[in-house]
Amino acid sequence: MEVLSTYASTKRYDPTQTTALRNAFAREMKRRFIELKRVIKEAIVTQDCFGLNKKKITTMQVVPPGYEAFSFMRDPEKVEAFMRWLQLQEDRGLLSKGTLSQLGSAVENAWTDRYIFDSYKRGVMQAREELRKAGYAVPSVEAAGGIMAIMGMPMHLDRVGLLYTRMFTGLTGITAQMDVLISQILSQGMIDGDGSRLIAQKLLASIDGVGMGTLGLTDALGRFIPPQQRADTLVRTEMIRAYHLASIQEYRNWGVEGVYVMAEWVTAGDDRVCEKCHELEGKKFTLDEIEPLIPFHPRCRCMAMPYLAELDKYLKR
Repeated sequence: MEVLSTYASTKRYDPTQTTALRNAFAREMKRRFIELKRVIKEAIVTQDCFGLNKKKITTMQVVPPGYEAFSFMRDPEKVEAFMRWLQLQEDRGLLSKGTLSQLGSAVENAWTDRYIFDSYKRGVMQAREELRKAGYAVPSVEAAGGIMAIMGMPMHLDRVGLLYTRMFTGLTGITAQMDVLISQILSQGMIDGDGSRLIAQKLLASIDGVGMGTLGLTDALGRFIPPQQRADTLVRTEMIRAYHLASIQEYRNWGVEGVYVMAEWVTAGDDRVCEKCHELEGKKFTLDEIEPLIPFHPRCRCMAMPYLAELDKYLKR
């Protein structure tokens, strides 16, 4: 006799209930990319940092501190100086870190950490709630001393730390590849004798993809995923990963206490669910099996729900 899932029959948009948090993270990432593009355009066009504009300022007025800042004799020196400046802007914005107080200690945090922490925290909270709904005798979050007490457990601290590193490493990789592309485009623009506006246009297109078709910014297969879009995908994917790993860790914690937990695959249940995830809807997995599977692909929105394995045993009698 087939066991029908209590979760598979209802239409959902976001079973993890993290849409608002994911959107907030994505907006903040977009804002930082917009700020980076603004300063690039200002440096190249407004301040003419390479000294490419035909008309020079001849008055005695005070000029912006960046005006012709990289107007060296040799083009390679211009590119090298600009890339050093760009990396400094990335460190201040996309890769910025600061000292924050979290879980009772002051540590150096990337700005991305708080979003990962919030998603993980929500995964823990909902996992406890779903375990109780499924019939497991586990204490509520409040009865366990509150969410921060639970988050202070070593197994959660270790996982959160690894997720922080994963997110920051992914973003660092995106900016590193972006820098290579920008350096190539800038060097070629110097060779071609492009003006400041055209160079700025190409560099901005290499970041956000706007106008990339007319500028030939594609790979050998005619594809190009701009860094800003890759960062957005990273944000949304890693938020689900944090939520999922938090849930699995909570399920596993109670397995140690003698509660046998299996996980059931749950999709968002809307028309954006991919075919592969749809095929997995309602299937049962052990915790070890399902732990590495979600997110199943970039921007995946699936989650694992606790399943009372004893129900199968009862129905098979």
